[in-house]
Amino acid sequence: MKLRLFSLIILSLLLVTSCKKFDDINTDPAKPEETDPAFLLANAEKRAADLIYGSYYNGRIGMHFAQYWTGTDKTSESRNLLTDDGLWAGLYAGPLMDLQGIADFYDRNPEKRNNQMLAVASIMKSWIYHNLTDLYVDVPYSQALQVDQYPQPMFDRAEDIYVDLLASLKTQINLLQETEGVITGDLLGRGNKEYWIKFANALRMRIALRMADVKPAEAKIVLEEAAQNTFESTDDDVFFPYDENSANGRYPYNDRDRDLIEFAVTSTLVDYMLEVEDPRLPIFARLDNATGQYRGKLYGTAENNPTMDSLSKPGVAVYSASMKGYLITYAEVAFIKAEAAARGMNMNGNAASLYEDAVKASMKQWGITDADAIDVYLQKVPYNVGNWKDVIGSQKWLALYNQGLQSWMERLRLDFKKPDGSALFVAPASGSLDPEVADVPQRLNYPNATRNSNTANCEAASQRIGGDSKATKNWWNM
Repeated sequence: MKLRLFSLIILSLLLVTSCKKFDDINTDPAKPEETDPAFLLANAEKRAADLIYGSYYNGRIGMHFAQYWTGTDKTSESRNLLTDDGLWAGLYAGPLMDLQGIADFYDRNPEKRNNQMLAVASIMKSWIYHNLTDLYVDVPYSQALQVDQYPQPMFDRAEDIYVDLLASLKTQINLLQETEGVITGDLLGRGNKEYWIKFANALRMRIALRMADVKPAEAKIVLEEAAQNTFESTDDDVFFPYDENSANGRYPYNDRDRDLIEFAVTSTLVDYMLEVEDPRLPIFARLDNATGQYRGKLYGTAENNPTMDSLSKPGVAVYSASMKGYLITYAEVAFIKAEAAARGMNMNGNAASLYEDAVKASMKQWGITDADAIDVYLQKVPYNVGNWKDVIGSQKWLALYNQGLQSWMERLRLDFKKPDGSALFVAPASGSLDPEVADVPQRLNYPNATRNSNTANCEAASQRIGGDSKATKNWWNM
């Protein structure tokens, strides 16, 4: 069945490859006019997951800035110097254009309109746009993807995008609940509309919590409502189903065909997990070859370690060709509920019990099944009402392992420490190579191609957000 699904993807890739360049931020691979929406949806889901979990964007940006990994073959990224800015163009020109193609198809063929497909496509768009606006702040949104009308789209304010994403997700949930139709080409949810309703509510919760410090009343309304119909167990996790038996369907960064030596886990991760005797450590990291111990590399160290003999590599599971490409998990939703409860919101449970549920969910997600071992671990990292931010933040950080970009955003939002109040993260050991950022970047720079091709709009956005610098904070982190 999986092979047939991935064959569908390959066929879709062949069908949608013709191009029409209009702007480097918003390039349109002009689809054959009647490309079936099923192909476009499958293509969008695969391409989006591949980009988010690519070796550079996840490995050298997300996993670095979340301080899970640090480079061994090259070290500039851990010192804030990036050499690849293609994530922006990849998301706009790839999956977003595929998803727009679904809407365009039904505009051309109103007699075939399928509200279920349109809702699913819009939910996927919301997930991608949320990534974009969190990573870059102001981005093209309301005028994006409208190739003929807006070849150089304006950049919308990040706060406005948040408002619209929450409204759109609510609309799509209503559309799924109130209409009928068959969802085809869906590699994530296999055409199950209840899956997409729960996914949309989970995404609403992620978005609402991220703005809770600056819009607490609005966040509360969304969180309390969305929590009523969202994930209930790890069975609800949303992920792209990579398959090691499909040559074109394997996890983007895997060691099936070669030994991977580009990254070591950080001493930040290893030392803390050893400190609290975390049972997930053997899954997150491997023993080093030299001593048979867990040994992380100090983050941001300029020294190269190409042989990796004295350092721990990332674990076997995260380098598997069948590693799941998570979009959002039950564990994350459980931590969102715990934090919302700690903030005084009604989550149908107290923060302490919800926190324990979240830790247990992460353990299950990563294959830890020994209930006694989990109970012992919870005694080492108990909930503390007077220090909920550090307790929840540090455990959510561990739960988000391998979801580098999201974990980086959470690190910025909560600015948490270890539960005892001591520092968890370190500044780059050999110093930052970005003179504007001494510690962790707050965002990504606008791509050079976009600055050159959409100069006026890009410059206006740069001035509005406070400068096109990795030191510029997002609106929800002021």
